[in-house]
Amino acid sequence: MAFFKKIHKKLALSSSKEQLEKAYHKSEAKLKIASLTGNEKLLSSAMQEHGCYEYALLYKNTPEYKSKNRGRKQ
Repeated sequence: MAFFKKIHKKLALSSSKEQLEKAYHKSEAKLKIASLTGNEKLLSSAMQEHGCYEYALLYKNTPEYKSKNRGRKQ
């Protein structure tokens, strides 16, 4: 089983680091709001969204991403 899922890889390849960081911080704010409400369904949804951006950002640091990205620039 791979560590990064297809959705994380696709998000990393289709978005700039700045876009991902902005979305990551927005999702973090949503997560804080959801935690204050106590709504478990909303909290779960916000955590899932936040995790996607976090994993996409992490994937951008991997050698696999760098080799795939190098191929796209040529």
